[in-house]
Formats: sequence, structure tokens, C-alpha cells
Amino acid sequence: MNRTTKTLTYIIGIIMTIAMVGSLILPMLSSNIGQAEIDAEAGRPTPLPAPTFPPPPDTAAISFDRKYLHNSGLFTLGAPTGWSATAGSNTADELRASLTNAELLSVIEARISKNHAGIADSEALSAFLDKTWLGQTWSGYSRWDETSRKITADGIVQIDFNLSRGRSHMIARQESWLAGGDIYSVRVVMAENAPQELKYILRGVINSIERLPIYAEAPFGWAAYFDNLDKHIVRYPSNWALTDAAEGRPATIVGDGASLVVSTVDVAVKSEDDALDWIQGWRSGAEARTVEAVEVDGNAGYKVSYDLTTLDGETESGLAIMLNGADNRLHVANLRLSNFNEDLLTVDPSEFPVLDAIDSFRLVPDLQVELQ
Repeated sequence: MNRTTKTLTYIIGIIMTIAMVGSLILPMLSSNIGQAEIDAEAGRPTPLPAPTFPPPPDTAAISFDRKYLHNSGLFTLGAPTGWSATAGSNTADELRASLTNAELLSVIEARISKNHAGIADSEALSAFLDKTWLGQTWSGYSRWDETSRKITADGIVQIDFNLSRGRSHMIARQESWLAGGDIYSVRVVMAENAPQELKYILRGVINSIERLPIYAEAPFGWAAYFDNLDKHIVRYPSNWALTDAAEGRPATIVGDGASLVVSTVDVAVKSEDDALDWIQGWRSGAEARTVEAVEVDGNAGYKVSYDLTTLDGETESGLAIMLNGADNRLHVANLRLSNFNEDLLTVDPSEFPVLDAIDSFRLVPDLQVELQ
């Protein structure tokens, strides 16, 4: 073989070797490149979808005709269509009502607070509603920020807020004012896409708030039972428990050593003798003590004190108020105190504040309530 032939043979061998090696290496490189692209894509964070809000409500379909009665029995307000009542609060210093609409991410709060600080004008009220006070009233939100504040021409302190809960963003407005010696505040939270609807709801709730005139001087901190069928209402200490009640049926409220029963019977009591006879026949073992004629908001009736001997031989003292209603029925609130033997019509009422429950009993034929 001459030199030229040998050289060509070597060159062809080298080319074939390179081709064979390349056929093995190139797929490996291609596979690694593809995997690197996949790994890079996997490491890239997935963008979170933007939070969505329900469409703003149609205000033309919202009314404030449903009346909500606070559990204190001291005030009512108009609940907007679509909002439901949740647990409020009732202390000696403040009454709070809460309404919610989960679909609209909306909350309404109405507060009536005792003016212990003696606030006399809007400027002082605005100073009172500082960051500390506001911080104590916001709950359930990861962040809240006051965005604006002003005192309106009619003396209302108006405060706007931005709120965050998780990735959702809401707006709120609170309006506070002085009335009857107390501090009133109403706050509405809505999705951030419904500012005009927020204003509509706020104005409707504020305009609907009414204090019950029959309890104009009544203390905060007591609960109330209202029978929407028999149309009577009574207040009692908030640590007592309503154990049995239904509209048009007797209601039983029990406290420590005390029992209060509210009922309606188809009878009229026209005289003191009728009142005494009714107590005597109400339950075996009842002995009437003293009777007193009363008139409550134009409804004539009687108070009767009595003793009751229980099946165990224990003595209870009782006081009943019975009022003749315009429905020609007798409405009765009957209070009994266990292990007690006093004439509850002759004791000093200041020593027995529980007797205020009897004095709180009222007939309210014009009160129509849809929410309690």
C-alpha cells in the first residue's frame, strides 16, 4: 500500500470514529438541555390569581323594612335585605349589634356607648375615637388603615378605612355622633368595588335606628324577652337564662334563686279582688299578700305579692304584675324568689334590684320585629 492510500485510510478511520462518538454524546447533551429547561420552569413561581369580588349589590333591591331588635330591648334598626343578624353584645357600658352578608363580604356594626368621658362636642368625640379605640374595635382583619377623617356640617365624625383579610381587600366607613347623652357609631364594611353601595347601606341603617321610648331611662347590661305574637316585652339581668320560650306560649327565665315566667291568659282582671283570686287559683300553695292597682302605658292592671310553699316545704316569695291588654287578654309577668319570705310589694326596691324586672314589663302592640 502506497503512502497516499495509507493516509486516506487513516483519515477515513478518524472520521468514522468521530461520527460514532458524536452519535453517543449528542443525545445525552440534548437530554440534559431539555431537563435543564424543565427544571428551570419548575423553579419559577406560579403567579397567584388576582382576588375576585362579588359584583356590587343592586341598591334598588335593598330595603330596610325588616326590624331588628337588639337583645337588650333598648333599640331597633332596619336590617337591609340580604343581611342577617349575628351575636351582638350587651354590657353596662355598650350595646353592639352586628349584621353580616357573607356573599357580599359585608359587615354592619352599630354601637351605642355610655359617654363616661363626658364628651360634649364633635371635636372631642373625634379625639376620643383615636387609634387605640379603633384598634380595639377591629377584629378578623389582618390589617386596617385609616384613610380619611372629617367632621361633617351636622357634627358627625366620619372615618374611612382600607382593610385586608388574607388576599381580599375591603373598604369601610364609620360615622359617630352624640345623642341623648350617649355615643352612637355605625360602621359598614364592603368589598372595595362597592363604595357607592357602602354609602347607601350606611345611610339606611343610620336613619333606621330607634331607641324604644318605653325604656328611655333603662340601664344597659340587661337582656330582654319579646313575644312577637302576644306583643309583650320584659327585661331581666343578662346572666339569667331563657330556658323555655315560643311565640304565644309562656316563657321561663331563670336566674340564681329566681324564676320569671311571662304568659298571656284568656281572662280579664277588673278589680283587686279579681287579682287576688287569680293568684290564689294560679297554683296550689299560693297565698296572696298585698295587691296594688297600676297603670302602665295606659294599660290598667294590678301587682300582687304572694307566698308559695313548694312540694319540698320550702317557702318562696313572689310578685306578679298583670295587665289587661287591648286584645282582651291578661298579660302576666310573675317573679319568684327561692328561700325568701318577704312581702315583695312592701320591701325597699333599692335593696332588691331584681324587682326592676317586674317594673320593666310592657305591652307593645305596635312593635313588629323580624330579627332578634
